[in-house]
Amino acid sequence: MQQLHINGGASWLIGDSGYPLQPFLLTPIQNAPEGSPESRFNHAHIRARNCVERCIGLLKMRFTCLLRERQ
Repeated sequence: MQQLHINGGASWLIGDSGYPLQPFLLTPIQNAPEGSPESRFNHAHIRARNCVERCIGLLKMRFTCLLRERQ
């Protein structure tokens, strides 16, 4: 993903606040004042992550091999 970003690709990953901010990784903005553009970004970020989490959950229900720990 980092190489794609370096080569000019317009792709990003979304992650929670447990990940460090990287040029290719969007994370929530800490301590954003309510009503600020940063807060609106955080709300959009949360909605996007929720959608991804639901999709992953559906995939895991359909393909139970995804529930196992990777080796």
